[in-house]
Amino acid sequence: MDLKKNNTFNALLINSLKSKKGWFLLSTTVIFVTTLLIPYILQADEEFFIYFGIVELFVLVFINCLVDNNFLHNDSKLAYYKSKPVPMREQMSVNIAADMIFTAYLLLLIVLSVVFQGLRIEILEAFKFIIPWLAAGVLLVSLSSILAGNTIMAGAMTIFNFCLPLIIYLIIMFVFSILENIVAGFSANVLMEYFVNKFYNPEYIYFIRYSEESVDFIYILLIGAILVGITLLIFKFLKKRKNENTGNLIVFDGYKYFVSVLASLIVPAAFSIMSYDNNVMNKITVSILMALLSYYIIVAIIEKSFKISRLSLKVFAVSIVLFAAATGTTIMLANQHKADVPDIEHVKMAYVGNDRYVFNYIDNLDEDILNNRDKFLKWQKERGLILFTEKDSIENIADLHRELIAGLDYNYEDYYMSSIVISYLMDDGSVVIRDYKITDNDDADNETKDELAYDILNSDEMKRNKYFYLYDEENYNSEYLYCYVTYTDKEGIAADNVDFDEIREYLKKDVDKQVIDFENAFGALGFYYYDYAKEKEFYRGYTLQIIDKRIQGEKVDRGVDVINLTGFENTLNHLNLK
Repeated sequence: MDLKKNNTFNALLINSLKSKKGWFLLSTTVIFVTTLLIPYILQADEEFFIYFGIVELFVLVFINCLVDNNFLHNDSKLAYYKSKPVPMREQMSVNIAADMIFTAYLLLLIVLSVVFQGLRIEILEAFKFIIPWLAAGVLLVSLSSILAGNTIMAGAMTIFNFCLPLIIYLIIMFVFSILENIVAGFSANVLMEYFVNKFYNPEYIYFIRYSEESVDFIYILLIGAILVGITLLIFKFLKKRKNENTGNLIVFDGYKYFVSVLASLIVPAAFSIMSYDNNVMNKITVSILMALLSYYIIVAIIEKSFKISRLSLKVFAVSIVLFAAATGTTIMLANQHKADVPDIEHVKMAYVGNDRYVFNYIDNLDEDILNNRDKFLKWQKERGLILFTEKDSIENIADLHRELIAGLDYNYEDYYMSSIVISYLMDDGSVVIRDYKITDNDDADNETKDELAYDILNSDEMKRNKYFYLYDEENYNSEYLYCYVTYTDKEGIAADNVDFDEIREYLKKDVDKQVIDFENAFGALGFYYYDYAKEKEFYRGYTLQIIDKRIQGEKVDRGVDVINLTGFENTLNHLNLK
């Protein structure tokens, strides 16, 4: 009995492949002409045409699969197939198998084009995510054809179903964007990054991660789980399909409302994420209105009626309640930690500025740089970062953190700052990040925030880190330093081969004066431009270039630091550059 079934399946498969002779011939011609003949005639970039051929491959497979399954969308064709002695389940299996073979054939054509042209075999690395996309795509077209009532809608639903993980990603980001505007200190981007790294990573779902990584067990497991999951859905929905609804845009009411609800959330989610309006109630009100309007339009199109049923309204109401519950729970959990300031005894490093991801760089940093003070300071300098490790400095940052928890009002005056980031790297390797949106208030009392920021800016560790060649006596050695002064606003050298030992004390006096003279220290700290006085003319004057003699190569690759000397009166006087 099983042998007979197997023979029937094989016979149907062979017959299905024979019926595709036209598709095989057309596809072979299209791919070889566009990936071999045209680039040969034009003497053009062959790799571009290979990737263009891959796009054609997707289009050919997509159209072929829709054509194979269009019998589900025509009453007469459906009646014909149902009259056959072969069950619909087996007919769908034959179609899927034939489409997979057709897809494998097209992939082979691309491989042959790469080999014939002698191109880099690394091009085929893209197959690590192209193959899963094609395999899942063949199954998704079959699933979407079962769910939809006509072929055009089946194509649209295939795209929707393929993008479903991204739509869910967008909706989660929507939740975090609402949280960001309600609970001070929490960043939607930071929360999303944490969520993606720990729980939900679309790069793995879409296999993009493997464009850079080698295939592993997770890769095989993911492909198997996705293909098996879609296959089970195909046969479940095929069994429950209401063929009397053939001709409707979507056959299943449940799926119709599922699509409508998710699609209706895309517009307000995109609006909320891109909007810069800080009025939370305004954003929520507009988001609800946009979701309701989008839902009405989508349901009206799908049901081909401007009259909305009570069932569709109930579905929308329940969906909004569930969304509100999920958002409310997230906000409640965040509220429990919004006033948390880490115990400084367990903090390894702290940062204050405007970069949320500063400690991500540390994770990817070479151990040789991390464990070498000179290299680590140079690495910080190149990125405009100051990382604090001394407990006094960390306590100053924690005090500023507590002040921000107490209130975010500040009079910007001559500065503009949208937010300030405070971040801690803990001894156990975990990271605490808070991103505070500062409210511009002309009546705000700046004194406390400025005093706390001043303590950070004027700390010994700040000076030793930012100007380590001035204040780090233990590691100072002028034998390795070569200095010269250039014009800031034009070509040329104003002073060459400057003796660093001689100007060092003058530079220290000027740096100390720059810090002491600061007004609005908190604004300068948030702007992360704290080594310049606010009234400086940045682009006119002189620039001191400090070079490490030990490093070979061009001067630009050997730089220790660059200092704009505008306002450095003592140094300029010493160099006779006034």
